[in-house]
Amino acid sequence: MSSNNNTKVGFEIFQLQQSSRYVCLIFGFILLLSGVIGNIFNMIIFFMNGYYNNNASSFYMLVRCFLDLNALLVGLVTRILSTGFSLDLAVMNRGWCKVRSGFLDINTQSTYTLLCLQSIDAFICSSPSVVLRQKSNIRIARYLVIGTICFWFIHELPYYFLQDLVITGGTPACVTKNTIFAQYRSYFIYLGVYTSIPIVIISIFGFLTVKHMRITAVKRSLTALIQQMIMMALFQIFAVLIFNGPYTAGQIYFISTANSVKSAYQRAQEQLVNSFFAIYGYGPYAVKDLFLIG
Repeated sequence: MSSNNNTKVGFEIFQLQQSSRYVCLIFGFILLLSGVIGNIFNMIIFFMNGYYNNNASSFYMLVRCFLDLNALLVGLVTRILSTGFSLDLAVMNRGWCKVRSGFLDINTQSTYTLLCLQSIDAFICSSPSVVLRQKSNIRIARYLVIGTICFWFIHELPYYFLQDLVITGGTPACVTKNTIFAQYRSYFIYLGVYTSIPIVIISIFGFLTVKHMRITAVKRSLTALIQQMIMMALFQIFAVLIFNGPYTAGQIYFISTANSVKSAYQRAQEQLVNSFFAIYGYGPYAVKDLFLIG
């Protein structure tokens, strides 16, 4: 009887592992294709129209398209390879182990920072005050973008030295060697920079922007370009809330139970959920509102 139970549990664990693989492949390819097409399309339209030269929101969106495309090609593609095809390049190449996460984080942290700046700019552009609307400035936006990317580049420099390929129990693993830095990333970066902080900022300014847009006189005074930039910003804010809300809940659970003793079956169940959230977290980089003004 015990042997039959072990066989049944083993089969159920195998089914959960296969489900994790299929979730990663199906959902991952959907996000990858839609994200690559959407980002490239928007970049082409922005370059053709040239609005990014004079409009701060357009400039933020254009830069974010590049950053989001990098995140999808470097992060999501390697995630699909490792989970869906058992081909983890990070444990096969020491250089890639050191470079991947740092490069990915520079792009993802920058895009969330620019999304917050974009939501603030949408609030400024929709303000009833003409003086405040004039504060939306392309020159300031360029400085903010350069400063944002430089800041996160410097922030990620320790990662290139503290991340390494090690052999644990005969199995190679790409891990952070410094415990304090690993905890900093788990609690501040993943629960703060990626989730809580941008959710709070974009929620506040998104709500205030919607409140401004309900004022008929304000809406009539805005050009079609400004109106679409505001609507695109609100769409992206909505997408982040939809994707990052559940992702945050998942991260809180996995971090809080990381040191708990779990059965093989429970670990397999959590692997399925973790695989889903690992792909689901790329949603904000893939879901785009297409720019349609000619």
